[in-house]
Amino acid sequence: MWNIIRRELLILCCRRRLVFVVLLAAASAYAMLIGTLYRGQIVQAIPVAVCDLDQSALSRQLIRDAASADSYHFVGTTASEAEAEEWLRSQKAAAVIVIPPDFAGKFSQGQDVTLGFLQDGANTLEASYASQPMQLIWADWLGRFRAGAITLHGTPQVQPGAVGLSLRYMGNPTQSYLAFYVYGVMLTAAQLGLAMSYALSVQEDSRSGYYRRHGMLRVMAGKMGLYWVCSFCAVLAGIGVLVGLFHLPLYGNLGAVLLLCGAFLFAVENLAGLAGLYFRTKVALTQCFVFYSLPAFLISGYIWPEQAMPGIVRFLAWLQPLHYAMSDFRQLALTGQSAAWGQHASVLIGAGVLALLTFTVLLPRVMGEDLCRERTK
Repeated sequence: MWNIIRRELLILCCRRRLVFVVLLAAASAYAMLIGTLYRGQIVQAIPVAVCDLDQSALSRQLIRDAASADSYHFVGTTASEAEAEEWLRSQKAAAVIVIPPDFAGKFSQGQDVTLGFLQDGANTLEASYASQPMQLIWADWLGRFRAGAITLHGTPQVQPGAVGLSLRYMGNPTQSYLAFYVYGVMLTAAQLGLAMSYALSVQEDSRSGYYRRHGMLRVMAGKMGLYWVCSFCAVLAGIGVLVGLFHLPLYGNLGAVLLLCGAFLFAVENLAGLAGLYFRTKVALTQCFVFYSLPAFLISGYIWPEQAMPGIVRFLAWLQPLHYAMSDFRQLALTGQSAAWGQHASVLIGAGVLALLTFTVLLPRVMGEDLCRERTK
């Protein structure tokens, strides 16, 4: 018994160090990551604007109250509903408070009036967090100003009007969790499939002399083309299933969607190639990707908004391709546009090119080291 235990410990410590680290630290590492991510328990700095169609002292007081909310980052006011909707589409604002015309007059005369709260509903979690502070502001404001209106009239017989709050959503009006989650899960699965298959192929052939025998650049071109095309077809098939079978919307320009996906897969493939050069065993490589896949999804900004992440977690998010693809993909699909998709596609292409150049430099070195190791045996 003790001999078996000793043998397994020696294998783990000497030949499978990464496996041993994951075995011991996976649970605590996940706990620390998720605990850090959700420690504040609230999304902060949500960009919010006001569409003031009343332009009264009462509406300006409401604007000041909204701007002072701890959870909001106030981005400005407008007197045009069309401009307010454009701010939502361009992601300048995640929500817009709409104050209707004659708000102050109707309120003081005892007539019912409704405030609007228009949100980008593509991120269901962010939309929920955005509406909660507004509901508190509305309730507090309504109580204070109802009492003020009664005092103004001098008699409780003339009651101030009831002020309602209408929540409206763009990009996911039903707040469906299917539309919220599934596009991101599909892209995460595509990343894992491409990364593992390409990295394992690179790992095996770089150490067996295949690149050296058939020409490094020739093998690289063949491998990259094959795996990229296969993964791109897999993403197209996934989109087809979601649109055709589950009737999810795909409002965005198809060219923009495909360019973003292609850039994302290009970056993933070349970064996976570097991992294939670094890890020497299939077990370590596979376990690394399995361990990485869940944190990658959680800190990508797809579910938990980037502005609510602690600094170190936000920095880690910037280092991975998922951060630059998934949220833009969902925005393009559900709302028809994303202000940052072109910039993020450029970042992904740049990261892929940098990883490819690094791979080209390191591959001959790895092949040389393995050749020397074989000769010394």
